[in-house]
Amino acid sequence: MIELYSDIFAMLRLAKRLHDKSLVDKLPGGFRSLTLDVDYYIELVYNAIDIVFENTCEDYNEENGEGVYVFCDPVIDSFCQLCLQYEQRSHLTEEENPYRKEMEAVICSGFGLCGYNYYCDWRLSANDRGRRRLLFFYGEEFCGLDELPEGLIEIRDGFQRLNLELEKALSGLTKQSATEKEAA
Repeated sequence: MIELYSDIFAMLRLAKRLHDKSLVDKLPGGFRSLTLDVDYYIELVYNAIDIVFENTCEDYNEENGEGVYVFCDPVIDSFCQLCLQYEQRSHLTEEENPYRKEMEAVICSGFGLCGYNYYCDWRLSANDRGRRRLLFFYGEEFCGLDELPEGLIEIRDGFQRLNLELEKALSGLTKQSATEKEAA
């Protein structure tokens, strides 16, 4: 008989979220290799962190017990390109762009984990060097790793939603400028 631990329900909930977001195919072995067990839940969490965004890297420094995850994805790149176009056409600065403000709120919400000893950051500005990315720093006392996949899914959904909104807004600006040229 299997004892029903809360981790088993958390594992089922995470598996359902991954299935709903069509991320199951990216899991090594899919769900067939998993057993309802606490150890397999931890394995699922680590695998889920790696598959939500296309390019995920982790670096852990054993000397000071700190690590960092770096998340890059074409959906992040698209968001930054669309924001730049929107700012240029609307004559806004990055600070005035409502889509950037909303994305920052989504990122803060997604990384609003119950644990402590972590910090998040992002590089989404045209002034930032390198590829656009999200950063998640954690210390050895961080104990909320199991919440991270859900937060990452929320953030990815936010990027996708705002990309669609930005495309609509840019389309509206194109139509508006065409109408103004005709009127002139």
